Amino acid sequence: MRFFGSFLVLLLILSSPLAAQSVIGASGLGMRLEPLDAVQRALGGVGVTTRTPTVLPGNPAASLDLLAPTITFTAQPQWGTYVVGSENGDFFATRFPVLGFAYPLSTNGVITLTAGSQFDQNWSVVSRGTVDVHGESVGYTDRFLSDGAVTAIQAGWARRLSTVFAVGATVGVYSGGLKRNFFRVFDGETADSVAVENPIETTTVLGRWNHSGLLASLNLLWDPSPFLQLGATMEWGGTLKVNPVRGFQDLGRAVSVPLQFKVSTTAALSSTLALNAGATYADWSGLGDASVEDAGAGRVVSYGAGVEWEARNFW
Repeated sequence: MRFFGSFLVLLLILSSPLAAQSVIGASGLGMRLEPLDAVQRALGGVGVTTRTPTVLPGNPAASLDLLAPTITFTAQPQWGTYVVGSENGDFFATRFPVLGFAYPLSTNGVITLTAGSQFDQNWSVVSRGTVDVHGESVGYTDRFLSDGAVTAIQAGWARRLSTVFAVGATVGVYSGGLKRNFFRVFDGETADSVAVENPIETTTVLGRWNHSGLLASLNLLWDPSPFLQLGATMEWGGTLKVNPVRGFQDLGRAVSVPLQFKVSTTAALSSTLALNAGATYADWSGLGDASVEDAGAGRVVSYGAGVEWEARNFW
């Protein structure tokens, strides 16, 4: 076994219009989640090059140095803030955990099976308003509840082509479901505190969808020296289909998830210390769905860095 500690020194993540990852929730995708383990999150959130072998969705090359079959489990709560025009607020998500399994194929190859949330769709909105009923102003309360997530299940393979080059690839499917409820409750009195003679019944609208689609990724690793590793990943998101199951039959969607490009490097500073830095890019402005694009989706660039300290090595 191997025991290590990770110490976060620097974490810089810039997401140009965050609407690309949060406000999309109103149109079926949800808040973007990156399924990473805790170490890669602390090292900048890119997850391409790794000093310590692990199991990462979309990157089977990270498992090449595992010596035995390995199972991983990572919870992924997420907190953040968003600003869209004059609107701002906070969000929180804790959805399907990151699950991973890796099985080494001799010393040069590995196969993996992973699952992790890609988009969170759990949120609620409450608002109040008034409506004119026979010349009287009657208040009402609207409550909109959304509960669901999009999970990616991926199978991967990676192999070392030489002592310095390695390649990997994954294919997978989107899965998950979404349930939305809308309630409008009318007040029992008018704005002038006069009891409504015939109370208006509560309005309820329910809808349910499931998700489907294909995705894939390609990974490249290059070790130009024993102290330096460079890596790149291209993730193809395919077309995410949001299919109505019950209600809202005219609100099915097919969204083109953009290509995502990642680059990263890991440099060994000493026998126990390593620096990791990387960046990602995706253009969410061409999703093939006008209602999503109108929400403010755009180009997203993120980058981060961190230092990993290996406290003890038992092998």
